[in-house]
Amino acid sequence: MNRSSAAPARTTDASEADDQRRNGRRLPLEVEIEYESTEDFLTDYTANISLGGMFIKTNNPLELDTRFRLSFRLPTEDRVIETIAVVRWRVAPGAAGPMTPGMGVRFETLSPADRRAVDKMLSAWG
Repeated sequence: MNRSSAAPARTTDASEADDQRRNGRRLPLEVEIEYESTEDFLTDYTANISLGGMFIKTNNPLELDTRFRLSFRLPTEDRVIETIAVVRWRVAPGAAGPMTPGMGVRFETLSPADRRAVDKMLSAWG
């Protein structure tokens, strides 16, 4: 994995605008998450969550289009939500300026029950 700090402040791909339009409601929420990279098991925190994904605060964002296993617990749920996510955009440390370093990820395999749990929390808190 190449984690160069010389990356632009924000890298993205062509479908980011589509992702932002699809996932309108976004809740600022700090939740501990666990995920796997090719090298390690990692723990970080979210900055926000939507029905389609979340922004993970990290000084070591994964590369664009990286698929990985992600687990987290919503404050409204007793159980852990597990999904596969993909990195859609990233903010590199050092080049972030006023933005928080990290990565925007899209959920790929959120189960119907987990999707309902996220939607319920967004509706109640948003």
